[in-house]
Amino acid sequence: MDLTGKCLIARPNVQDPMFAKSVVYVYEHTSKGVAGVILNKKTAGTTRDLCMNRGFDAPVPIEPLFAGGPVNERAVIMFHTADWMSSNTLNVKNNLCVTSDDMMLYRYTQGDTPRYYRFVTGASVWHPQQIKAEMSRNNWLIAELDIPTLFETDHRALWDVAVETAAQETMDKFI
Repeated sequence: MDLTGKCLIARPNVQDPMFAKSVVYVYEHTSKGVAGVILNKKTAGTTRDLCMNRGFDAPVPIEPLFAGGPVNERAVIMFHTADWMSSNTLNVKNNLCVTSDDMMLYRYTQGDTPRYYRFVTGASVWHPQQIKAEMSRNNWLIAELDIPTLFETDHRALWDVAVETAAQETMDKFI
């Protein structure tokens, strides 16, 4: 099953603090592995901190910064709607994209943003055999979450909403 554009929702049995109660948007699924970003784990940092640390000294809003995963935690990814593009934007699926270049930060400091977006640091990456093993251990639910759910739901409630959506999708297959 191709996971691109879907969300992996951690089941309650997942104990790893990084992934417990996490919602991971998968932006790439190839024969070499799976890559995504956790959407509901807020960090202590803000977008203003991020811009200042990257040398952009401009008055930007103080918005939350999220921990996208344990791989390359210094990398910054903007998860966003497809109404905005930058030099290396990957158009994933269902009008959702990921971007990770310095131009996105510059444009952000200028007030040029997509309608919906979230900045994350790091990514979540699995080797093909690793994701298969985790799926066989029932670590993950899978669901397609719509744009309003992904961006308008408070990060603290996103896991609960995602679990409900996955349960409903499962029930819909059998009814």
